[in-house]
Amino acid sequence: MSQLTDIKLICFDLDGTLVNSVPDLRLSLNAMLDELSLPHVNDLVVKTWVGDGIAKMVERCLLHVNGSESSQELLTSAVSIFERYYQQFLNTESGLYPAVKSTLFKLQDKGYKIALITNKAEKFLPELLAYFGIDRCFDLFLGGDTLARNKPDPMQVEYACEHFNISALQTVMVGDSRNDILAGQNAKVSTIALTYGYNFGEPIAQINPDYIVNHFDELLTLL
Repeated sequence: MSQLTDIKLICFDLDGTLVNSVPDLRLSLNAMLDELSLPHVNDLVVKTWVGDGIAKMVERCLLHVNGSESSQELLTSAVSIFERYYQQFLNTESGLYPAVKSTLFKLQDKGYKIALITNKAEKFLPELLAYFGIDRCFDLFLGGDTLARNKPDPMQVEYACEHFNISALQTVMVGDSRNDILAGQNAKVSTIALTYGYNFGEPIAQINPDYIVNHFDELLTLL
């Protein structure tokens, strides 16, 4: 596998890339469903809903359990309930994927600028990253509601490039889902896809990333 050269900025997705967050998303969704007197869901189906932000995940969950579209009033209420429980369950059962912390530290030591680019709401990021001891690895946090648009739109990646005054040619986007790879492609940066994540239950190779790796520490062979 050929090495990427002259890269100065690495942009990382969060859920399904750094953190296996599905267990706590499931806990929070099921607490929400209890409040709405609806049946529970399991990890396997929750995995297919992650990647487009909280509101979309809740919408997919309600469609799954109800079998029909929800009213805007119900969706708004359900999102509020979910967020209340997610703040409570944020780090209950979630965990970093193997070698994430050590690899991030090594990339930081190599002098890369490192940005977190996620569709998760910004307010959840500081506590979650601090709990796993990786908050110091990031020079920039961009949540799904930080800017006007989020992945697969290129705005977050382009903002990161402008923030550090680093060109697209010197930037790489790393993620597990089509939204990550499309955001990178739309921003005209290199892309690295991880095979172990969520990606709505579909093979990540279908999105044609520039590189595909199976384990997080394989990034050290590319960067």
